Amino acid sequence: MRNVDLDLLETFIAVAQLGSLSAAAARLHVTQGGVSQRIKRLESFFGCHLIERDAKGSTLTVQGQTLLPEARRLISANERLFEMMSAYVAPERVRIGVPFDLVGTHFPPILRAFVKRYPAVDVAMISGASLVLMEGLARGEMDLVLCQAPVTEADSAGERLSVERLVWLSVGQAHEIRPLPVCMVTERCIFREMLFERLDRDAIPWRIVFDNASIEATTAMVRTEMAVTAWLSSTIPEGLNILGPESGLPDLGDFAIELHFAKGEPSAAALALGGLIRDYYGVEPQLENRAIQRVGT
Repeated sequence: MRNVDLDLLETFIAVAQLGSLSAAAARLHVTQGGVSQRIKRLESFFGCHLIERDAKGSTLTVQGQTLLPEARRLISANERLFEMMSAYVAPERVRIGVPFDLVGTHFPPILRAFVKRYPAVDVAMISGASLVLMEGLARGEMDLVLCQAPVTEADSAGERLSVERLVWLSVGQAHEIRPLPVCMVTERCIFREMLFERLDRDAIPWRIVFDNASIEATTAMVRTEMAVTAWLSSTIPEGLNILGPESGLPDLGDFAIELHFAKGEPSAAALALGGLIRDYYGVEPQLENRAIQRVGT
């Protein structure tokens, strides 16, 4: 592919407009010899004479007259392209981590509210186990994270949004099988340690049926009476039954839902999303007030 040098075209246009190599040199801040060399290179590129030189100055040949309007259009198009691209501003982006069981339950109304209020901000949602999300937050892979933690963890650096009961779920008589078949969404599930510690304390034998990182697969295992599981009381899928003390299974205690921001100064988009998360859970902000009016503008 043969590409015309735009600098050569600009020099040619200057000579055509001013009718003089010396005048063009002054405008372009180069020597007259430099202008002459550029014109010769352009003529060599096209294989024809573009400018006639005499004592009165410089005039365009027929080929030069043909080139001039096209050269102007090409230079103009180049300037428009530069202005368009240099004026482009990449959309703001906020990255949030959300536990598997909150993705389809708590988070949709939060996300809808954010997208409606800040349509120009891109939202990247990463789902995973709370422990995995917190590790990603520490590595700088997310701007903020919703996570779950036992309420006994008093040293948590997050904002406590709500406290919920962790409950056993079953269908039919699966909870009576021994060893107790337990299905968890993922092997890094934050509920595992509490769950198995309580079962061991009450001398209830147990076995893991499936670690699958899928809400749908876990729900299917429980619905087909192949296992029991444990979820927060506000995230229970339709058709699964909560087991009370009469089931003989131990109480699992309370878990907190927390909001964590990445280290450093949060972006305006992260603060705005965090504010809507607090609104959803009905809590007051625990961070200093910061302006967020620039989000999505």
